[in-house]
Formats: sequence, C-alpha cells, structure tokens
Amino acid sequence: LKPGTDIKVVSIDAVPDIFAAMAAGEANATVELTPDMAGPAFQALSAYLADGTEPEKFIITESKLYTPADDPQGEYDRRKGLGY
Repeated sequence: LKPGTDIKVVSIDAVPDIFAAMAAGEANATVELTPDMAGPAFQALSAYLADGTEPEKFIITESKLYTPADDPQGEYDRRKGLGY
C-alpha cells in the first residue's frame, strides 16, 4: 500500500513537512487553522461579561484546505524555516 495513493493522508495544521510529503506524492491534503482561533471566542466572552450580549451559537474561524494543486513545494519552501 502506498501512502497518498492507496491510503489517503490528510493532516491538520499545515506544518512544513506535510507540504514536502504532498510534493512527493505521499500525502493528499492538509487543513490550516487560523492562529487566532481564540480571539473571536474571547471577544464574545468579553462582550457577554461587559453587557450580557449573548454569543453566537457557533463562532466560525477561518481555515484553509491545501491540496497538491496548491503548489506544495512552494508552500514547503516558504514555511520550512518557521520553526514548527
């Protein structure tokens, strides 16, 4: 069985190594979650504590799906020195 072909490989957080794996055909996708996921939640909490504003039932934060169509080698080259 070959990863990326026979077995679909998807990761969370879009770390540099997953882009290298996609460029090599060993992975299929990654999802990058926004680094500010807590920000909107804390803003909602602050508003609730300040004046009782009810928060939304769901607080949607930005995320992005990357696939081999998104230049994985270029993404790897751009991210490889970021330290994660």
